[in-house]
Amino acid sequence: MLPVISIGISIVVILVLLRFKVTIGLAMLAGAIISAIGGGLLGRPMLEVAGENLAHPTTWELALTIAFVSALGKIMDKAGILALLIDSLQKLIRDTRYIMVAIPSLVGMLMVPGGAIMSAPLVEEVGSRQSMTPVKMAVANLMYRHLWYLIFPLFPSMILAAQLAEVNPLNIVLFNLPLAALAFLVTFLLLFRKRGKLNNEKFEGLNGSALKSFFKAIGPMLLAIILALVLGVYFPLAIFAGIMLVFVYLWRDEGYSLSRYFQLVVKSVNWPIFLAIFPIMYFKDVLEAGGGVEQIAIFFQDAGVPLPLLMVAVPFIGGFFTGSNTASIGISFPLFLPMFPEENYIIYVAFIYVSSIVGYLVSPIHLCLILTKEHFKCEIGSLYRYFLVPSGAIMALGFILFLVLR
Repeated sequence: MLPVISIGISIVVILVLLRFKVTIGLAMLAGAIISAIGGGLLGRPMLEVAGENLAHPTTWELALTIAFVSALGKIMDKAGILALLIDSLQKLIRDTRYIMVAIPSLVGMLMVPGGAIMSAPLVEEVGSRQSMTPVKMAVANLMYRHLWYLIFPLFPSMILAAQLAEVNPLNIVLFNLPLAALAFLVTFLLLFRKRGKLNNEKFEGLNGSALKSFFKAIGPMLLAIILALVLGVYFPLAIFAGIMLVFVYLWRDEGYSLSRYFQLVVKSVNWPIFLAIFPIMYFKDVLEAGGGVEQIAIFFQDAGVPLPLLMVAVPFIGGFFTGSNTASIGISFPLFLPMFPEENYIIYVAFIYVSSIVGYLVSPIHLCLILTKEHFKCEIGSLYRYFLVPSGAIMALGFILFLVLR
């Protein structure tokens, strides 16, 4: 019973520490140590698990992938690719409603923390032409940025989930595609119903110059996706190829030197997230080595609590109370993965990922929500009136698909 209690305490400690702005890495390390003690891994066994974790290739692959992904987003922004992307979109898309969808979506793919504040002024500029309320512009900025977390395979949370579960990210994407499509449609109807098409003044049509700019802007991410997920190239190497493509742009256009560029790469890495990967994987290894997961499974079975209900509640709570999807996945995946059956394993993995996304999306301490709310000067309660419908649609359809496919 002690391992079960210790895991419960560790999760509470992680949530509390994150709530008080302790870094994810330190919070996960504290949780891992508590779980290790409760699982009887005192002294040398605890250190042995840590040593195996540090030496495991999967740990380093995940850490390097996260590091390169975080750097890629910031480098693309600093290289002016964001401005190029927005300019090309305005030339290629006639209807400003679709520009309202495209801007936060594509800015979100740059994976810059708090990046919603980057797209907010652009959304406001376009939305004001349609006389949209600040609340609706804020909702468009938030929803169309974060709905991509369901299906974009280069988001750090998607990579973390896939690596922990040892599955191809595209398998998670396939389960989530109908959920994302429904959420995009529902959000669009909420924001733009009774609003006809409004022509974009900067529209030029499908001219070669605009298309060239668009594909240049998305080139680094597209290259990484093709190399990693289609051709099976080692994930960190595929992301690094995207980083080097940005260097080619800067070298050709601005005469950037390689040494200067690598300094920019090092500065652009999200080091707290990189370092957090090691305690997250340690937490996973401790739960496995201490035998606590098996005891938790028996405990909930004896208590009559259905596994699907836990798969909704735990990752949702993790995302909601931390405002971090990475933290939610780091807490819930090591706990639940050993409980999933081999048959239809990916269905369980994809559904628990959905639960973590929804909890993160509606969290009141979610950084993008806070920044967007401040930019558009609107009350958080008015935002939730719009959040709850698409978020509820995601959760409901996800639960139905899970029950049908499992």
